Amino acid sequence: MDQPFKKFKEQEMIISSRMSIDEDTLSVLKRFNYYSIINFYKAPFLEKNKNLRGKDKYIENFKFKYLKSLHDFDRELRILFFDNLTLLESFFKTAISYYFSETNGILKKNSYLLLENYNTGKKNSNILKISMVVNTLKKIKKDNEKMIIRHYNITKDNIPFWIIIHYLTFGDISKLYSCLHKNVYDKICDHFKNLYKEEYGNLPNITHSFVRTYLVASSHFRNVAAHNERLYEFSSRETVNIKRVSDMTSNRNQKLFTIYEGLKLFLSKEEFDALTEKLKLIIKTLEDKLENIVNINDILLRMDFPNDWHKN
Repeated sequence: MDQPFKKFKEQEMIISSRMSIDEDTLSVLKRFNYYSIINFYKAPFLEKNKNLRGKDKYIENFKFKYLKSLHDFDRELRILFFDNLTLLESFFKTAISYYFSETNGILKKNSYLLLENYNTGKKNSNILKISMVVNTLKKIKKDNEKMIIRHYNITKDNIPFWIIIHYLTFGDISKLYSCLHKNVYDKICDHFKNLYKEEYGNLPNITHSFVRTYLVASSHFRNVAAHNERLYEFSSRETVNIKRVSDMTSNRNQKLFTIYEGLKLFLSKEEFDALTEKLKLIIKTLEDKLENIVNINDILLRMDFPNDWHKN
């Protein structure tokens, strides 16, 4: 049966029958969807009793403000990772356009539209993916609503790849990277290895397999962050081929911790340290607001972070 419509006051009454509320509860419900707070964030706070038979029962002395705190934490998490994954997208647009153009000749007209400049894969397994990317590039090239595109179409009729790639989505970039020839993606991997060495003094193990899968997974996380979906428990369908930056081993390596660790290989040290500091702060803030109603490690586990990670 469909859920009947409930007025804000009725929603508050339902919540008050299940947990403690305060004077802010009604105001919160008027600003945020009931479902997006209750259903998205209730899991860590429910009694784990098999006899409940699917009925939700919150842990003893539970308050609505704990749900709101986890909701707010997830919002801060989305803002933080959206910002840093957007940087990652920009870095790869720069590297791909540079080494693709260097390899395929900057004087060759619209080289990014030529099938021969992509790796079609075994038994042409990449053909569909390449066709999708090339068709997207063709549409961008014809889009005279964009001022810079119109300028090049009128004056040059040959838009450089480093300009047109700006208009690809993160998902497009992950597809494009997976279809590059080996001599191009090797240069891209070396590019980021050398940048990392400049920051940390040693060469990391950045492989094509890792980059290919990491970009796909990162695009999934970026989309979740962009569309206000629940991030802290999100798990990408793409399994990232990575030897963990830390010594941890996990079979949930497509969760947020892998995205966080992978960013160390691409962000500057200053950027990664800032990400780490902000992340620890919002975890500590959540821990304080939860008032020991649940162990913060229960939340960290859902993101695949180590116990007490924020205290180290």
